Amino acid sequence: MTSSVDKYRAYANQLVRNPDDSEALINQFAVLSEKRENGKHYLPMARRAYLIAPNEINTAFNYASALHRAGKFDEALAVYLKCMTFAPHDWLAKVTHHVGIAYRALGDNKKAIEYYTKAYGIEKHPQILKDRALAYLGDGQINNGLQEFEIRRETAIMKMIENGGNLVAQQKLPEGVVHWQGEDLTGKTVVVYHEEGAGDFIQWCRFIPRLYDLGVGRVLLCGAVPNLLDLVSDNIRTDGIVPLTGPFECDYVVGSMTLPWRCGIDYADVHGKPYFKAKAAKLPKRGRLNVGLVWRGNPAYGMDVHRSMKFSDMCPLFDIPGAAFYSLQVGHPSMEVTDLGLDGFIANLEPFAKDWRATAELIEAMDVLISVDTACAHLAGALGKPVIILCTNAADWRWDRNSEKSVWYDSATVIRQGVQDEWGPCIERVHELLKGMESERRQAA
Repeated sequence: MTSSVDKYRAYANQLVRNPDDSEALINQFAVLSEKRENGKHYLPMARRAYLIAPNEINTAFNYASALHRAGKFDEALAVYLKCMTFAPHDWLAKVTHHVGIAYRALGDNKKAIEYYTKAYGIEKHPQILKDRALAYLGDGQINNGLQEFEIRRETAIMKMIENGGNLVAQQKLPEGVVHWQGEDLTGKTVVVYHEEGAGDFIQWCRFIPRLYDLGVGRVLLCGAVPNLLDLVSDNIRTDGIVPLTGPFECDYVVGSMTLPWRCGIDYADVHGKPYFKAKAAKLPKRGRLNVGLVWRGNPAYGMDVHRSMKFSDMCPLFDIPGAAFYSLQVGHPSMEVTDLGLDGFIANLEPFAKDWRATAELIEAMDVLISVDTACAHLAGALGKPVIILCTNAADWRWDRNSEKSVWYDSATVIRQGVQDEWGPCIERVHELLKGMESERRQAA
């Protein structure tokens, strides 16, 4: 198999001879943009190839994809639609699918569903159904969306093969387990296993008690992150935790994202009241308003480059007297504070965030958390802690495009970008909110 480095060198050799070789340009762009954070820097290469060969399907489609990666969703849609007018039959399903992807990024879920359905009619590819499921969820159809999202297991197996046996987001369960298909649960033992990201599990675990309403005898938890299961079991009624490796002494297993629709959940059943509790960590008093910061999510998530922000984007917040700022960021991105020379001014809490229980206690010690769309944002919402969630323009389906409020968490304020990847106006709005909070505390003092 040819490596990315070998491909890079081959295309570079072609381009050194002819910088207008449209095929080499678009192929080199495809290799370079595997590093998604640099996608916008390589967009001119894709545009150049398109200007040279606008009616070549490979060139036009990849230019549309480049526009999409750069957050220019309306421009991407226009080029995808143009591609549909001359795409060969073997390209038509792929192009139609991506028209749906562009519509979903623009917030038009009904149009997205329409084009996903057309694409699936041309080619029965499971990824199309997975994307259509997300459009259903964005359209407010929780039950339909989660039912169709069952296709995630099939797409996960495909990705596992592509990744050389590494199963991402879905858990490898012991052989011989029986998945609950809606059978009578009276007196039965059910294992609920954690799927997708930590934020998803925090969001959906609120529905585990529905199993007891259905007469279940025992509910056990399992998953790849035991300390997250500990936090959930502290707050949600369960009967124990079992290791993911098994063996399971149970009648059925059910995924955390299958559970809600199997129990008949829809939007009418959703409320934003807190359902977690934690004892606040003891921290030295540094200000009237304690503000936690999380600016990057898990880089393993494909669109994290759009979801996350640079720590420097948050700097305009730091001129508010009386506000004390704390970093709850974990991993290498936490070093961005040091890189800017703001150690001390920003108190680093990463050494204390040893597990999810400790993280919950740190969040509880804050007056407000400012976070991009990550698990910490979900955790703050579940705790009922004021949280300002900073969202990309093409944010996840669960954050309302037309309101700063969230049906999922009453304590959340959702600030969405007006233009993809432009955080400045969002930070201005957060600054306004923080000033109001600090003023209230100053007056009360």
